[in-house]
Amino acid sequence: MKKTLCILMALMLVCISLVACNDPVSDNSEASEVSDAEEELFSHLPNVNYAEGGKPSEFVILTIGDWSGAYKSVEILPHELSPELLQEAVIERNARVEERFGVKITEIRTTDVSGMVNDIRSNAATGGDMYDVVMPYMTDAATLAVEGLFYDLNAQEGVAFDGAWWDQSAKETLSIDDKLFFITGDLCLLAYDCTHCLVFNRDLATENDIDPYKLVYDGEWTLDKMLEISKGITRDDNNDGTMDLDDVWGCLINSNFTTSMFLASGERLTTKDSNDLPVISVMGERQIDVFDKIFNLCSNSAVGHIDSAANVAKFSSVWIAASEAVASKRALFRAVAVVDIFEVADFECNFGVLPIPKFDAEQENYYSNVSAIAATCVAIPKTNKDYERAAIVMDAMAQASTDTVKTSYYDNLLKLRKLQGEDDEKMLDIIFDGRVYDYGILFQWGTINTFMNDIAFSGTNNFQSKYDSIEGSIETAIEKTIEGME
Repeated sequence: MKKTLCILMALMLVCISLVACNDPVSDNSEASEVSDAEEELFSHLPNVNYAEGGKPSEFVILTIGDWSGAYKSVEILPHELSPELLQEAVIERNARVEERFGVKITEIRTTDVSGMVNDIRSNAATGGDMYDVVMPYMTDAATLAVEGLFYDLNAQEGVAFDGAWWDQSAKETLSIDDKLFFITGDLCLLAYDCTHCLVFNRDLATENDIDPYKLVYDGEWTLDKMLEISKGITRDDNNDGTMDLDDVWGCLINSNFTTSMFLASGERLTTKDSNDLPVISVMGERQIDVFDKIFNLCSNSAVGHIDSAANVAKFSSVWIAASEAVASKRALFRAVAVVDIFEVADFECNFGVLPIPKFDAEQENYYSNVSAIAATCVAIPKTNKDYERAAIVMDAMAQASTDTVKTSYYDNLLKLRKLQGEDDEKMLDIIFDGRVYDYGILFQWGTINTFMNDIAFSGTNNFQSKYDSIEGSIETAIEKTIEGME
């Protein structure tokens, strides 16, 4: 009897334990964590609601329209050509912001290449108040900032723009004289799209016993190593005596990639002094050594020039031809922006991604140039009569983009749907973690942003004399910029 009673009591304890494991309290704990996370969103912002008469107030953003092809805005309102995942993420992000702040997010899309600059100037000239926030390309933002058309984000109260959803590296780099007129972050997908890197054909690498991933992990992925590998791959495949995109290449680069390799080597066109003012930084012993190595790489016959005159004359689109060369094992490495990964993936080939090589193995980090020509940022035009409202909603949209729009783009579309393995996912993290911006590219002072490209593809390394001839015009342009921002 006692034995039976003990068995029954043991069974009861087991049942109680099982019930406890499935007790709704556990689910409530998880729900509580979710609730806490939701409460954390916008917790740093004032408890304000901008609804008027019970209706949400319109929040208007000027964005890049469809005229720009792959470099159009798709992150403010759901775009019909975007993947469904990204459209859903945009809708979710907007719903969170709209409900919390009593606004209705709308956009006005530019219709041509000059639309952004002309629209902002015209609105200022007429004293209009058409836009709460604008999202120009960074080069256009730099031009408009000098004209005094944007608020200084550092000088206004309400939002400090120091959240992780804003690119803090960009915030530090993009200021002049401690003034910040535009910024980029998780709200701006084109700043991710325009990050420079490389793609490579994994089958071609395997056939030649090359493991680029290991080179990156070991810190041995350098300009010298890329050139060494390329020399063993390049050949006149059709034996016609002319090297073009129909042949086999170890590496394909385009004309503006020279500057990207210079920045990837840890150098900058411009840095800033103790007063947060820009100074030229291309001329020094290491800088000269870096360019010499880049020049030798660009001049080597193992490296193909995508946009060379011969290729432009032969192919209707040299960029698509270059992607097809990677896909068909006629190119091992190819210089790209992240947005080009989608194009390469459309060929359904076995490809991988890599950061731009370092200068040498002693260099600690990999760096990735963000091409400011088509990378967007956000700014608040001075025509906006309510800066605080614009700043609060803009900051809220950026924060709410992190686990919606950015996650959809970065984790779901790029990593899970386009990339082909864990190594590529790690490479993408390295690429984005090393993003850099350069004011010399943004403001295009003199020819500081292009003179290296011109020399590297000219066949004559006249770096010192060329710099000497343009130094004065660059310094004058910098001075004018500083004066315009005072």
